[in-house]
Amino acid sequence: MDRVPPEVLLHIFEFLDGPAPSQVRLRDQPSNDMLRVQPPYSQSLKTISFVCRTWRSLVLSSLYRHILWRPNISSLSAFTLNPIPLLRFLEDNRLDRGVTTFTMVVDFLDKEADARHITPEIRSVDLEWLWDQLFSVIDPLRFTIVAPPNTLAAFMSRMLFLDDAWSFSIPYHILSLARTKRGPSRNKSSSDHIQTHLLDLHVSSQEHDAPRATQPAGAGPSTSSSSIRYRKPPACPLFTVRPWTSILLNEGSSTKVYRTYEFFLRRPPSMLGALLGCEEYPNDSPLIPPTIVDFNYIAIFPLSSHFEVLLQHLPKVDRLFVQMTPLSANRILEDDNEMKHIDPADLWMERNTAYSSLMRELTFVAGSAGHPGNWSTLRVFESGDAADKEAWEMAVKYLERSGIKGWKVEREGVFVKQDEDGNGPNIEREVDGHSSDVSSNGEQLLGH
Repeated sequence: MDRVPPEVLLHIFEFLDGPAPSQVRLRDQPSNDMLRVQPPYSQSLKTISFVCRTWRSLVLSSLYRHILWRPNISSLSAFTLNPIPLLRFLEDNRLDRGVTTFTMVVDFLDKEADARHITPEIRSVDLEWLWDQLFSVIDPLRFTIVAPPNTLAAFMSRMLFLDDAWSFSIPYHILSLARTKRGPSRNKSSSDHIQTHLLDLHVSSQEHDAPRATQPAGAGPSTSSSSIRYRKPPACPLFTVRPWTSILLNEGSSTKVYRTYEFFLRRPPSMLGALLGCEEYPNDSPLIPPTIVDFNYIAIFPLSSHFEVLLQHLPKVDRLFVQMTPLSANRILEDDNEMKHIDPADLWMERNTAYSSLMRELTFVAGSAGHPGNWSTLRVFESGDAADKEAWEMAVKYLERSGIKGWKVEREGVFVKQDEDGNGPNIEREVDGHSSDVSSNGEQLLGH
């Protein structure tokens, strides 16, 4: 075996390599242990790395291509999160440039803030330091955070509505940012990009910490209150530290809220409004950068009133992916404890209402009065619920009855918008992002 060229060995080892759990499970029910599943071939590569130094050097980059980091956090305000040991290991072993995906699983929940129904705060300087440390070393194609909704909002420097959070009981959300390829000159451009947005962050932080002038009762509006009203929300460099082209938000299952009285009046703990910039300060400025062309939204049986937020404030994207029912591997509907005191008819009613509203926006005649402009730029709509024949057939019939020109069924689960010449969109597939792909036998796979 010593005489076998390294190129041949690498080719052989590639057959023992496979996608990481973080590549194929982003649309599953979020949990802190969802990525503990061992890929079928990971143990084989690890075993190969123990044979000899030569073989270890050949497979080491494959073993550390997908990083899963579980930081030990005891406080968000004191910010005990430290990525330096991990980053030093990657640099010392020359693995930093080979990192393709980076997933951060945070299982810390600020119980005091949660009990008071407030969002915990992380100092701007701490977040600035964290993103600067990570992205000065790694250059991933996908960056993912799995965390409790409250904690995720703190990492985004945004607020979260928590008054009804108890009725949803959603332990974790997933936020993932991806792109198709790396830039030609990572170090210089990335550093300049970071410094620009950190400067915005510093200015915003100074405005936030500035003392507020008091005024006697009955006096007119103060200058300070006016500046507070219109001041710029805190920046979140994570969204612009790389030219991300795809975003995924997985809000998990909302089934528990259907146990409550007048469930349709409830509001989930969600970052959706903050991402779209359609809520009160500091959530009134969209976090989604203009480089995003692919939006993926997953929520199991969300309330149609909440889903309407996405429909009314859809960002300007080329592709929209939506999944509102559990995957076949998710047996939530067969779980007696999960479905206790829940009328299944309510779940499907909300699902049907949400899809009807979506198809209403999708088929609205472009140029009509009051039509949201961003829907007219959408080129691809993909449903993650195509396996649910009722939902898919309902969408297809709605499209046929609308009589709208341009939209057609490309394949099961996918609508595409053709131009005047009948040509479909030429949208590049995500290399390691969130877009799905179709194998030769028609099986739907996640891109990798």
